[in-house]
Amino acid sequence: MKRFFPMLIMSVFISGCGHITNETESKSETDLALLENEIELRLREYEAHLKNGDSIALGNMYMEDAEIIPSTVGRENIIKVFGSMIRDSIIGSFQSTQLWGNEELLVEDGTGTWSHINGTVLSRGRYLLVWQKENGEWKILRDTWFPE
Repeated sequence: MKRFFPMLIMSVFISGCGHITNETESKSETDLALLENEIELRLREYEAHLKNGDSIALGNMYMEDAEIIPSTVGRENIIKVFGSMIRDSIIGSFQSTQLWGNEELLVEDGTGTWSHINGTVLSRGRYLLVWQKENGEWKILRDTWFPE
């Protein structure tokens, strides 16, 4: 009887811990699904700003100290780069393929195409974005592009 009681306590403890883990995993999956939806909406905004020729709105999707790696640092410089692209009638189409992180910082892996507004493809490739929450809004902290 003395051995039965500690084993009973241990089995209740172990099964209770497993239950907590499952709830945590379920909550984590739900949270990530919500974050994926938020980032998807931001990607569509990004594309719309390009298509509408709004380099200021596009630049404002980036943090003040953002970088487009390897050579563009700071929101003001990013706005200039996008202004030039917009004057050349360049638009983009992007698809997120993987997202990981938490409510404050996310890393997005995706594929995309840069093209002229007439449909001529300039570049296809893969991108990596680091998103950070600023005043409740997702903004891009780091941006990279890897052409095929």
